[in-house]
Amino acid sequence: MSASVDCINDLAIPTLPAVLNPVELGEHLRELVPLHTKGVDHLQVQVLRYHPGKRCVVEITLRATERSFGLIGKVYAKDRSDVYQLMQELRGAGFGPSDEFSIPRPIAYLPALQLLLLEKVHGRPAMESLLSDNESERTAVAERCARWLAQFHAVAPRMAPSFPLSDHLLSIERWFRRLALLGEPFANKAGELFKRLEAAASELQHIEKCTIHGSYTHHQVLLAEGRTVTFDWDDYSLADPSYDVARFMVGLQRLALRCLGSIRALDATTEVFLKTYVSRFGPGIMANLPFYRAAICLRLAKKDIGRQAAGWYKKAEATLDEGLHILELGV
Repeated sequence: MSASVDCINDLAIPTLPAVLNPVELGEHLRELVPLHTKGVDHLQVQVLRYHPGKRCVVEITLRATERSFGLIGKVYAKDRSDVYQLMQELRGAGFGPSDEFSIPRPIAYLPALQLLLLEKVHGRPAMESLLSDNESERTAVAERCARWLAQFHAVAPRMAPSFPLSDHLLSIERWFRRLALLGEPFANKAGELFKRLEAAASELQHIEKCTIHGSYTHHQVLLAEGRTVTFDWDDYSLADPSYDVARFMVGLQRLALRCLGSIRALDATTEVFLKTYVSRFGPGIMANLPFYRAAICLRLAKKDIGRQAAGWYKKAEATLDEGLHILELGV
């Protein structure tokens, strides 16, 4: 969601006005600026994404006599210094700005503003390549995304908060009950999906937890020169790695539905992603993958109905149908 600086007045994010004020923000950045350049004479703040009550993502441009440079800032409703700490650890674990598998370089966390400052990465959004008419290009980017995720799951430090299955099951029940209030066709399909998810949950296999991204999709990946870069670390946790794989796969299906008119349109690309990941990380995630894919379908259908953006009815119904289809086939 985007918004102009003037229209944002969010009491849940108390430091947001200071971040959006170039003069006040400049005072907070004074100690950081000498690390990059001298003679800063202009600072501009542009809102990129705004999630009311939660966070706001901005681009900060500093213009100087010698050169200009940009940063990405995320201002939170609560302290998220943990995200900065995680990114520092990931950088040390081999996900630095010069590594093939990468994250944006964490610049600083300013507690007084609850503001995370990151490198602005220049690259091609993965989504553009995934929608290319060139099958080779789609295959190549699916492989890059899968290799990044497999490497991350293999080496990321286990410093995340645990995400228990019991909490996930409670969330699934909330999503179902929200959909059940809406009548047909959503109530019946959500009810059937919830019943099957309950049954599938009792048969989940024990898989060693690792740090997961938590919202890994094509939206979070940039293809920069010599590096694949993943951003947005707000939802990280310690959980079954199957969740990240499932989230990316369902994301591709939803991209296909929205942009290509059919949830099946990127099935070949989705299969490339899965095969590449399994070849790197191992087949252990396959046992629990259907459960997480179907649960994510239920969650995203609930979000569709809550937002009611263009095409929401078709998207929500198709996503519920896909959740049922996944559990029927066990894939």
